[in-house]
Amino acid sequence: MENSFDATTINRQVEGLAASHQLLLERLGGLTDDMVSRPSLLSDWTVGHVLAHIAQQGDSITRLFLAAELGEVVDQYEGGFAARVDAINQAASRTADEHVADVRRSIYALEGAIASAREGWFGSARMVSGIEVRVTDLPLRRWREVEVHMGDLGLAEIKCSGPDSWSLDYVRHDLSVMTMQWKSRGSMGLTDLPQQIRTQSPKVRLGWLMGRVTIDGLAPAGLMG
Repeated sequence: MENSFDATTINRQVEGLAASHQLLLERLGGLTDDMVSRPSLLSDWTVGHVLAHIAQQGDSITRLFLAAELGEVVDQYEGGFAARVDAINQAASRTADEHVADVRRSIYALEGAIASAREGWFGSARMVSGIEVRVTDLPLRRWREVEVHMGDLGLAEIKCSGPDSWSLDYVRHDLSVMTMQWKSRGSMGLTDLPQQIRTQSPKVRLGWLMGRVTIDGLAPAGLMG
């Protein structure tokens, strides 16, 4: 897979990701054991499941960066999707302190892998879905995971509930990306966002595109399924 890229865009995404990592850690400073066991905004997942996924998804992106630096293309999760699910389930019941420590460890391991990447930026990575993407796509994919799953925690008391918890920088950046992705799926002449969405705030628009906001009378965007 040929990989030419705009370094300015990648730099912006890496900086945005680092800021969102720090925002997440700051907010998780108020996490309690009671919160960990609560239902999250994701079906069948507790807050602990979401936190375990955030940490383990970070580890998976580190794995992809390190492999690319060696000129290799590996699966995002060793053992595939089933292993991913099992690992999340096993880690979900940890204490609040354990979750925060693991999220922090994962964040700094990933940021170290990104900082040390050289030839790896020209490589490819195989996601858990089986699709192969450019390594240069990974910072934005991780940035999206951190911000969206921060909202999925459903913990309003630590400002981690829904699109309102997303940072404005992330929304500005990914709204244009996701809007273009949605438009590219339409027929010629039918590529603009629906009127019901165009009149909404940026966070609501992105929330709909990400499947986190429903709009009466409008089918889901279907980008994330």
